Amino acid sequence: MRENRTGARSTEAEHADFLAGVEEEITAFVAHTSTRCTPRVESMADFATHLAAACAGGKRLRPVLVETAYRGFDGAEGRAPVLLGAAFELLHSALLIHDDVIDRDSLRRGQQNIRGAYRYQHSLQGADEATATHTGDAAAIVAGDVLLAGAVRLAGRAAALSPQPDLVSDCFEDAVIASAAGELEDVLLAARPAGSACPPQRVLDMESLKTAAYSFDAPLRSGALLAGASSVDAHSLGTVGRRFGVAYQVIDDLLGTFGDSARTGKPSDSDLLEGKMTVLTAFGTSQDASLAPLLEDVRHGRVQPAAARDALRELGADRHAYALAADLVEEGVQLAESLLPPGPLRRSVISIGQRMVEREA
Repeated sequence: MRENRTGARSTEAEHADFLAGVEEEITAFVAHTSTRCTPRVESMADFATHLAAACAGGKRLRPVLVETAYRGFDGAEGRAPVLLGAAFELLHSALLIHDDVIDRDSLRRGQQNIRGAYRYQHSLQGADEATATHTGDAAAIVAGDVLLAGAVRLAGRAAALSPQPDLVSDCFEDAVIASAAGELEDVLLAARPAGSACPPQRVLDMESLKTAAYSFDAPLRSGALLAGASSVDAHSLGTVGRRFGVAYQVIDDLLGTFGDSARTGKPSDSDLLEGKMTVLTAFGTSQDASLAPLLEDVRHGRVQPAAARDALRELGADRHAYALAADLVEEGVQLAESLLPPGPLRRSVISIGQRMVEREA
């Protein structure tokens, strides 16, 4: 594996410059949406404002991973990693918007999301609940589609600047398809017959597809490929990222049920109310079959979510999930130490992975 030989980490200033470039690309794309269509319609200006809000904030983890891998393989300064980082961020925002429709959530990062904003706006205009909800869902689906199209376009532009454009494009496409497969599996697990068993490994496989693939594996792998790394070296880096990515989602499951909504920006009841199968509920039902009907009662509004939280805590589901995330991170560290050569790239990837079990939002 050919790694950056300078031995120097990116300074905070260099990192900030890179993310500033990512923000510029995102801002330019969103601004373009309000002027590109002909004839122009007034609603698109308001729509662009909501798109900008949906893309604002967040950890910008995926662009950072792109840059980390790109620099680790001696990637030259240029626009390619900026474009690719922005592509992953637009993809992330698109998937979150669609996920909020599927989960019937109206909050994201502590603020009304696109679904909630359009729903509220049309409620104020006198629409009945069903019509206002449909309007919010429809607007959110359209918004996610627009951002997804932008993500693919930016990824294509980045790939064209690479010495191996087909490999970069294929990697990004793999991430899109994997996230779709994971989302579908998530929906089907939630719609399973009441009381049916769900092996915990099936949940982990779903989370590997839904989150780890596009949030960790693909940004690292495509960033390496963008710099000219071999498919073998890029795959090794992505393998490490998968472990950290699943750990990230396991912690997300914990925060989605036991977290402080003021910190997470999302209601702590939504996973339980939607009947989502998470590592928490898969473990809990495997330990006590009586938990399944309780979860169904919560899902149908017959019992408050707090009852399910108490039951899960009593069964040790929260402790199990945290230990599982820690084990996954340790597996990722061991893989990094065996697959990646000593140096800045390995240290950076391990450092990011180890922070997965420490986050509170």
